[in-house]
Amino acid sequence: MIDDSPLRIHQSHPDKTTVILSLSGDLDFDTAEELVDHAGRALTPGISSLSLDLSGLYICDSSGLSALIHISQEARGLGATFAMTGITAQLRRILEVTGLDSVLGTAAHDDDRAGAHS
Repeated sequence: MIDDSPLRIHQSHPDKTTVILSLSGDLDFDTAEELVDHAGRALTPGISSLSLDLSGLYICDSSGLSALIHISQEARGLGATFAMTGITAQLRRILEVTGLDSVLGTAAHDDDRAGAHS
């Protein structure tokens, strides 16, 4: 079976209260809503932590950034923590230039920064 979706989302549960969504492909106008919907379904009662692994993303445009903001606000609004890991150097630069690194809470993740320069 050929996967024709430019965004692939793999959901895992390392424990009963944590959800990790691992993304690969493109997060753009055509796929942002798919991610928002998927994250909304993942934030079920009892989930206290939502993490997005972005290491497999190729593209993240303004619609993708908007989706990340929406998901972080939804998670935090439900009392869950929100984190992003695997941020590429290119995406980190976009987050810094737009000031979204502070909004999304990625500014203090020095481990990702160190990996981006290696």
